[in-house]
Amino acid sequence: MPNCLFPSKRRYFTVPSLDLDSLLSVKGKIRQEGLLDSHLKTNLDFSIQALEAFPASKRRGVSLTLEGERHLVRITAGTPVLSYMAHLGKNGPQLLQRTHSESRLTTSSLAESHFAGHHCRDELESCFEQAKKALADKTPSVLDHMELKITCGELHLTYSTHQPLHTLHIQPRRRVFLGKTLSLEKILQTKTHLEKCGEMRKDLLTCFQHLLQHSDQYQEENARIILQGDGEMLEFVTGRSDNHTTQYFIFTDAQNKAHSQRVQDMDLWEYD
Repeated sequence: MPNCLFPSKRRYFTVPSLDLDSLLSVKGKIRQEGLLDSHLKTNLDFSIQALEAFPASKRRGVSLTLEGERHLVRITAGTPVLSYMAHLGKNGPQLLQRTHSESRLTTSSLAESHFAGHHCRDELESCFEQAKKALADKTPSVLDHMELKITCGELHLTYSTHQPLHTLHIQPRRRVFLGKTLSLEKILQTKTHLEKCGEMRKDLLTCFQHLLQHSDQYQEENARIILQGDGEMLEFVTGRSDNHTTQYFIFTDAQNKAHSQRVQDMDLWEYD
């Protein structure tokens, strides 16, 4: 287990940017000094891969802290506005992001630049928009002692005051907008993405297969198609972003057989 609270050694590096060349250079120096244990290597390799997908603006003015079995390595690029921590969790490495503490969190604390390069799980209301809306509903006394945690796919971003007493967690479920009517191409793109990132579970795959095989049954405009399996929910939306006249629920039973139920809101339908 990594000893992160009391590491035997800390190592600091300064680089112009957390780009590939700089990180590989640091990796070589760490290896030469005999500090590159398995945890540190895993976290560094994961960070290199994750940061390559970031825009240049999120690789400068930042710091990256890497956990090792008995060491902490901190790499700084400019004056940090964002701090990254590469952490080896139960499900593998994660890149945690944190802004500097403030005396009070407000909607202006959230900057779109902090979300640059991120593709939100919710295509209808992004995690950035959800977080701003949630903060706007809080009283000043709560905002003075608030910690805001946003977990959305690969994004783990925390905003905090100096002495947080309340925690607000934004964790959007996946919503995919299909356009005016059902789009097989968009459904297949979503399926492929989930398979690539390891989020496609057995029951959810069964729901996808049912939807693709019976797609002609789900061609209504202004509908929600909700897939549920393995404790996960995924929503496809056609037409409007809300007030849908028809909802479909696709789910599995104990034998992993897919079932579908159609629910129509007659009140909404009459005024559509």
